[in-house]
Amino acid sequence: MAILETRDVIKQYKQYDRVVTAVNHVSFSVEEGEFTAIIGSSGSGKSTLIQLCAGLDEPQAGHIYLRGQEITQMSRDELCRFRGKMIGFVFQEHRLVPYLTALENILLPLSAADRDVEKYRERLRMLVDTLGLSDRLNHLPSELSGGQQQRVSIARALIHYPSLLFADEPTGNLDKESAMDVLNLLLRLKNELKQTLVVVTHDMDIAAKADKVFRMDNGDLRPVMK
Repeated sequence: MAILETRDVIKQYKQYDRVVTAVNHVSFSVEEGEFTAIIGSSGSGKSTLIQLCAGLDEPQAGHIYLRGQEITQMSRDELCRFRGKMIGFVFQEHRLVPYLTALENILLPLSAADRDVEKYRERLRMLVDTLGLSDRLNHLPSELSGGQQQRVSIARALIHYPSLLFADEPTGNLDKESAMDVLNLLLRLKNELKQTLVVVTHDMDIAAKADKVFRMDNGDLRPVMK
């Protein structure tokens, strides 16, 4: 069953005196429990596409469905609640709250949704151990390296058991060893918890492990034969 489906989605931007089509009539689907990778050069439209799919931006045309519900027809409040329950997102930039500790940043989605943190202690322990953050939980973002900040943002996106996790270059700021740890975490989530993953990446080690791979080029999305 498709957990994500797009139909003929278009996103354009005005750039000086011309119109740039970042996403050009894109139609694709992601099945429940599937690991999908989207590759392509910088500026090809990859990040724009997954932000549209996650409800973080609106297309000019087309339809986007999550679990059969058309998110482009939802009100702002409905979409916010829907994202809070269903979607996790790891950005290229860390987007951590600067005055909160690493632990507080990780737990932020739970606090925002007024959830009982105690019910997520085991999940927190697993994420912290896997991402190597146990000695950094009481540090502010300014006291963390770029790679450590990225790991905090990954833990934050995963803490609430999202049905669908979007990740935009999740290993982009990590060294080789840490990147492998993140890849192994993604694979554990997919294989053990049936986590659905949509990952934009330049890391071909990640793409090689995906069930499906798509290439984005000048706003066009095409499947890549594995």
